[in-house]
Amino acid sequence: MSTTIAAVLAALITTGLTSAVSHEFTIVGGSMAAVLFAVSTVVQRNVTVYTTFLFGAICMVMIALVSSEVNTAPITNTVHVVSMYVALISLAFSSPDRSTFCPQFIMLTNLIVTTSVLYQGLNGELLKAWQISNPAGGPNIMAAHINMTLPLVLVLIHEATGLKKMALVVLSCLNCFAVVLIMSRNGIGTMLIILTLYVLFNHKRMAVVVSSTIIGICMSLDSVMQLPFVHNLLLRMRFVGYNATAPRTLIWRVAWDHISTHQLLGVGPGGPKRALAVIDTYHCHNNFVQVALETGIPSFAIFSLLVILLLLMPARAVLRGRSCFVFTLPILAYLSYSWTEMPLTFPGTTLLLAACVHEARLAVQRRDEPLPALKYPHLSSPPKRIAAAA
Repeated sequence: MSTTIAAVLAALITTGLTSAVSHEFTIVGGSMAAVLFAVSTVVQRNVTVYTTFLFGAICMVMIALVSSEVNTAPITNTVHVVSMYVALISLAFSSPDRSTFCPQFIMLTNLIVTTSVLYQGLNGELLKAWQISNPAGGPNIMAAHINMTLPLVLVLIHEATGLKKMALVVLSCLNCFAVVLIMSRNGIGTMLIILTLYVLFNHKRMAVVVSSTIIGICMSLDSVMQLPFVHNLLLRMRFVGYNATAPRTLIWRVAWDHISTHQLLGVGPGGPKRALAVIDTYHCHNNFVQVALETGIPSFAIFSLLVILLLLMPARAVLRGRSCFVFTLPILAYLSYSWTEMPLTFPGTTLLLAACVHEARLAVQRRDEPLPALKYPHLSSPPKRIAAAA
């Protein structure tokens, strides 16, 4: 019962619903939830400690504090950035004893976000960008949450039977429909990547059909775009006829000018808002550029190392069977979103990533054995294990 309550609270923070009461609580509460997740995991008998993630997060926090002092950053901005980096500690531990909380948390997040998107999307103008939001921010983060949780739904579909299997199939369809309703270009692209990788891994004949369709569309793209329905749809999705006031390439170029000037400690917590004010934006629309601009190249290097270690998991899982590979797809979804937005800003999203990574690690450890999502047996591991990488 306590695990379910914890999963509900974590899902409310991650989805941003708590921002309707206090946005500050969503940020600090998400960081605290990530720390509690780490602490509750490290005290378990069968715990694995990933030292690179542990010390990497600690070093990033220390650099952020020094950068704040050197750049005389406002206390509120410092608390936000420190909360962001502290949440990374949740990636440093895993234990099979946490495999009740993680699936519940992931599924609750999926259900909350999907329900919210469907309610807003179907009660407004259909297929219109920027009409869906949540108290914590814009719609793009909602698409990212759905894409990160969709792989678990796919896993459960394979393990379920009867009405439960049918309900999960319907949920997966609603997930995809919700992402389309959000009209996030990154979200739709990431969803297609996830589904394509999933199909390519499991159904080779279908993969040939999908690949042929994609190639055919690309070859006749000019003709397809002239169709009134397709053209209007692309306009609504801002794929055509949309001119951003501050293109991301311009944002990154301006950010790089400041990074090259403040290489060691960056411009400090909250500094990107001042640095990018000249182009009327307040953040870099990229996790990596934001870290480098805010707290310097050393912090960027540490964060990049952690990302590389995470990316090794899908690469290894490809060789170990479907049950492993599907669990690693949330990592690709998170990193795809990181390229054009900043999920690191939301500690709750980092906690969601940690829960997904936790399940992926257990799946990789067990290789091709069946891995029920809600009833994981304990691994026969020694009481404490230390791992240097993911």
